[in-house]
Amino acid sequence: MSKINRTPRGVSILGILFLLVVVGLVAGFAVTYKRWEGQPPAVAFDHDFKALGRAPALHLKVEDPGNGLRQVTIRLKQKDQDVVLADESFDRPGAEKSRTYDIGKLIAEKSKVQEGPASLSVSATDYAFRSFFGGNRNEVSKDFKFDIYPPHLEVLSGQHYINQGGSECVLYRVSDDTEVSGVQVGPHFFPGFPANLPDKNVRFSLFAFAYDLPADTPVKVVARDAAGNQAEARPWQKVFPRAFRSREIVLEDSFLQKVVPEIMSHTPGIEDQGDLVKTFVEINSGLRRQNHATIAKLAMESPAKFLWNDAFLQLSNSKVESLFADRRTYVYQGKKVDQQDHVGFDLSVVQRTPIEAANDGKVVLADYFGIYGNTVLIDHGTGLISLYAHMSSIDVKPGQMVKKKEVLGRSGATGLAGGDHLHFGLFLQGVPINPTEWWDAKWIKEHVLDRLKVLS
Repeated sequence: MSKINRTPRGVSILGILFLLVVVGLVAGFAVTYKRWEGQPPAVAFDHDFKALGRAPALHLKVEDPGNGLRQVTIRLKQKDQDVVLADESFDRPGAEKSRTYDIGKLIAEKSKVQEGPASLSVSATDYAFRSFFGGNRNEVSKDFKFDIYPPHLEVLSGQHYINQGGSECVLYRVSDDTEVSGVQVGPHFFPGFPANLPDKNVRFSLFAFAYDLPADTPVKVVARDAAGNQAEARPWQKVFPRAFRSREIVLEDSFLQKVVPEIMSHTPGIEDQGDLVKTFVEINSGLRRQNHATIAKLAMESPAKFLWNDAFLQLSNSKVESLFADRRTYVYQGKKVDQQDHVGFDLSVVQRTPIEAANDGKVVLADYFGIYGNTVLIDHGTGLISLYAHMSSIDVKPGQMVKKKEVLGRSGATGLAGGDHLHFGLFLQGVPINPTEWWDAKWIKEHVLDRLKVLS
């Protein structure tokens, strides 16, 4: 009888122990289950590439949002070289979940670049418990070639006389390996386009010398290949400085009560500052920048050919009320509240006068447009866009092709306008330029059209 009684008791003790072990394992897994995830670290270059230069603009991001990075190793292999560009270990789980490496800087500092094929390899592990506590591993290899020689670049057009606030055209030749070319003027880049000449490598670029740049700002023609190598050439140039007017604009309550509510009703992104003057300043400065950024973005989608022909037209029988690049100081109750530049011409005739297209082109905007009120934007190709603002009505639609002198709508006083007039502006790649040059057939012939006939 005693043996029969001990057997169940022994089984019960073993069962309890087994249950405790299972509970312990389950509890341990519950506490550490995140460490058992099977997702390896993500490894990504900031752009795809087939070729790199000596010090390329290339970054690598390695990240593991789960358990964090344990180790990252980056190697460069080329011919007889096997160079460790980076080898980092991180001391505890979750301490480093993301790491970005400047590959171009590492290559320049740690290797001797040679022309020809090469490869980059990346190994990254995390702090997961997988692989016998060694962590998840991701290995990435990228084959490419080092191209260390810049493209060929030759300026073909001769003397370039440039007005501050004006524009110009340069003709140049590049080699077949050129991927991007154009003109750099201070912070502004103006892309080049095929000149459609017998030599397929000839390009032209319409560029602007912004009115607010110093007269000694360098003008450089640049050409870059796929590896990021860049060639530069300085065309012969002479810049004529211009002195632009300064004017004081006295803000009246009646004007503020007219323009601020109207613009806010059409622009949901503008926040009411709780004060008409403060809200006006936000519109006059912040919304102005947004509008000009939109024009620059539209210019990036411009076709690589001229849609216009001959001289642009000033509004018929119009009187000039304000000039290009007038510096306006806004004063309220004797106190300066803002300062902005007027980047166009204010032209007036009579109320509700028909507004004509200055030249042929494609309508890319026909809507209420921030500070400019009811506005039409016409793309004339190669990044040249004309602006017709403050209109009372619009008679065209986006996507519509229009001809010179075609009526776009009627003049008005919408947006930041104190009275009925047309604000006319020209922008080249988003940079405002003086329209007077483009109203001049002789200037267009000598500075644009004749340049494109140099090699034809």
